[in-house]
Amino acid sequence: MKSGKILAALFMAAVLAVPGNLALAEEAAAPAAKAEAGPVHFYESQGLKLKVPEAYDKLLLTETTPDQQGRFFAVTEKASVEAAKKEGGEATGAGWIFSLGRLTEKELHEKLCGDMSGAELVAKDAEGGYYIYYHPTDVRYVRESNEAMVRDQSQWTKLNAWGWDYAHGDFIKDNDLTPVTADNSNIGIYLANFIYGTPEAYTLAKDGEMPMLADGFSPLPYGEKLLYGATYRSARDTQMLKFKYYTLVLPREKVRLDFFTGKDGNNYVQEVHEGWANYLYRATYEDKDMKAVNVLAQWMADLKAYHEKAGTPATLEAVGSWDIR
Repeated sequence: MKSGKILAALFMAAVLAVPGNLALAEEAAAPAAKAEAGPVHFYESQGLKLKVPEAYDKLLLTETTPDQQGRFFAVTEKASVEAAKKEGGEATGAGWIFSLGRLTEKELHEKLCGDMSGAELVAKDAEGGYYIYYHPTDVRYVRESNEAMVRDQSQWTKLNAWGWDYAHGDFIKDNDLTPVTADNSNIGIYLANFIYGTPEAYTLAKDGEMPMLADGFSPLPYGEKLLYGATYRSARDTQMLKFKYYTLVLPREKVRLDFFTGKDGNNYVQEVHEGWANYLYRATYEDKDMKAVNVLAQWMADLKAYHEKAGTPATLEAVGSWDIR
């Protein structure tokens, strides 16, 4: 899509997408909910079904055999595709709202170890498959003119509101899947590489105590508790509760992760690199009773028991509170 009109339209879409420019997002949310209660059309692919409100079905192109490997549904806005074709440009990607795909457990682990921008883990099935909701990270709304872009913005917003707020939730329910999410911030990527990558020696420590060496003791059950059902988002500085924290040192990643509870009662993680600025994240979990420090405390207790049973030293006195090399 190299046309000047198309580029101008894309620019206008980006402007309209900024909250406050037009009060269309709020107006679109209620109609999306109403359409959900009306007649629906079911699409089927690979034994799975996707429900689309009939009010939106005529505005969409729903593919059941998309080109991308591992995907079984792809939903795009018909008018954007038609506008792109009229301008003589490539229609590929125009109007794309979302796709759904399935990964094996191994494929999921590999994907979690890297940047998953535009891909959200949403569910799993009884056979060990994992389902990904793919969505654009850039503007896919296309019209032949700025006037048409403004005219149809409400339609585009409604379709995206449905796609984001309802489509994958209904897909999970209609196919008897189990909801599941995983973090993919820096913290999530560190954890995924740590538990799914090549095994490595690591250390755990509690504030004021000597680090405990973990060589051959699997971090998998503890790391997964911190990875799945979790969200780590940038946070401002906050005071620790009683100034107690747990430290996980990952030598391969050359990073130290400090887990603590803030005085506000929330979970926090500090990402520390030698010679770099520190980064603080607020951790939220789908399990509202989850405390990351409790996971680390149990991890340390189990590690200590492992050393006692093996008859090996539990602490690594040669390692200071900071040495991660």
